[in-house]
Amino acid sequence: MNHENLGASERIIQTLLACSDHAVHNRPGIVTPDRGSAVGVAWAPATYKVEDGKKVVYRLERAGKKTRKVRVGVLADNGYQVRGDAGGIAGEYRKAGLFPEVVVWMYRQAAEVWKADNEFAAKWASYAFAQEHRDLKVILAALMLVQARKGDPVVDGGAVAFHDDDYRDVGEAMMLLYTKDGRDMSPKLLLRVHDVLSLPAVAAINRELGFGKSARRPFLGRWPGAVEKWLRHREDNPKLLQGLVKAGFRRTVMELARRVGYKPESPAFFATLRWKQAQAKDGRRNLAIGQAVAAAESWEGLTEEAICNLIVRTKPSYKRIVGLVPKDVGITRAVMAAAIEAGALSDKDLVIATPTLEELGLLQVQDVRERWERAVKAAEDMRAANIARRVKSKETAETLRQGADEALQRAVAAVVKGLVVYFIVDVSGSMTNAIPTAKDYIGRFLQGFPLEKLHVSVFNTVGRRIALKHASAVGVENAFRGIVAGGGTEYGQGVRALQDTKPAPDEEAVFIFVGDEQAPAFERYVRDSGIAPIAFGLLKVSGADSDRAVRATAAALGIPCFPIDQRIFADPYAIPRTIRALVASTPVGALRAAATSRITLAEEIVKTKLLAKPPWAA
Repeated sequence: MNHENLGASERIIQTLLACSDHAVHNRPGIVTPDRGSAVGVAWAPATYKVEDGKKVVYRLERAGKKTRKVRVGVLADNGYQVRGDAGGIAGEYRKAGLFPEVVVWMYRQAAEVWKADNEFAAKWASYAFAQEHRDLKVILAALMLVQARKGDPVVDGGAVAFHDDDYRDVGEAMMLLYTKDGRDMSPKLLLRVHDVLSLPAVAAINRELGFGKSARRPFLGRWPGAVEKWLRHREDNPKLLQGLVKAGFRRTVMELARRVGYKPESPAFFATLRWKQAQAKDGRRNLAIGQAVAAAESWEGLTEEAICNLIVRTKPSYKRIVGLVPKDVGITRAVMAAAIEAGALSDKDLVIATPTLEELGLLQVQDVRERWERAVKAAEDMRAANIARRVKSKETAETLRQGADEALQRAVAAVVKGLVVYFIVDVSGSMTNAIPTAKDYIGRFLQGFPLEKLHVSVFNTVGRRIALKHASAVGVENAFRGIVAGGGTEYGQGVRALQDTKPAPDEEAVFIFVGDEQAPAFERYVRDSGIAPIAFGLLKVSGADSDRAVRATAAALGIPCFPIDQRIFADPYAIPRTIRALVASTPVGALRAAATSRITLAEEIVKTKLLAKPPWAA
């Protein structure tokens, strides 16, 4: 990639950092306008209750360990508009499923990358496959399956000289490859790719780019063919199909088969899925018509002891256990212990189940405690920090918080080499109501950086260094103890407080500011400090719209300024991913242009090999 033209990588930065919304919500919600969001709207969980014959919609808000209902309005007859009690439309009630605004926004960004550099987009998709960002993976797989570079012959003088690159192969590979780390695409994600391509706004983008020929139907590219291969491989390898049924994907596999009109080679395919077949009106079907299928597995009527023995013997997934345990038995101490003994709970399942384990007293059992502690230490995201708020034991909460800290540190460790971070926090009078929020965000953010690579200051009209004794939420709380908001806003004073701590000759600096930006530019202070940062990060924690300070200074210095969305801190998956992407996308300056200890995200993507389909699908 030409370093003078980083348009494609800048789009990646925008996609990864500017949008923290999920592309899919698995529960109902309400969507309202939000000017601060990249997609123009915000989603919040919601429910409704029939009162006096009307469906009254309530937004669900977390308040500590409880959820409170906030009345929004009444659901209109059309089933989606919510009329506010004061009149007008208060929002739209949405069922569980795709969040179209986010999907379309992300797809548009990916399409812009493809327009700028086809090969870079394909390498981006190959890189994303190995990451944990499922929404982005689905978007890029969808784009690769339909984009125009598909291995067409290139003719020279009437003869085929060579074949063009086939980037649709990358999309197929994303759907067909299997990985042991669980980052491959599950049946649900394969189905989601179809749902993305079927959205009218996504179909319109594809028509705009010249993908497909139909002016009415959404273009699916190689999606049907890839699903055919995926299904055939599992029919040819019955244990794979049985494993999907055991894991709870039976209906999803059936839906994939329906959407592509899959024709199995043997009735065993239907028998494994317990899928009873009826003859089509045109009489075209010829397999398993009218044949009885095995009844769905049921644990109704079984005693607790019988269920525990069954779990240990058959080793089903925890998701399947929850679905099969009769309501009159429930997830008891014995059932949960049997599930853990059988290995039914993944590390992530164990972390999520912490409040249940605590309530059942299982964290007092040594074997269970040791298994749980290993799961917390192996966590890949910061969900444990959120769960820590819902447990009673201080010891358990501290273990969870420590696990969240370590997850973040592991996530960013590889990309902070050769980089020093200066964290500069506004504590002026305008931050009076924002200081508690800022401390919470800083606590979740700073723990990802080694102490020796981190320098912190606070400022109003005077700046001073903050001694951070431990890079954790507890360390931040201790360092900011006694600090209250007051005074004016002089960003330059925060820079001046750290100017005696210069990066080493082989290191580069990034300034991350936390504040509301209601202040003049401070270019002179940055130049006088002698630190020469290569980028700014900006975390705004108040509602002020002014951008005269940080952005203006970055522009005057000729360096990028990356916004950090507050909403990532509500998402335990987004925090490590966003911080890692922020650091990785920071450009390498002239100082380290020849060094190899740190490369940018764009450079890492450029070095990624294009995914290839598995041998059985080639």
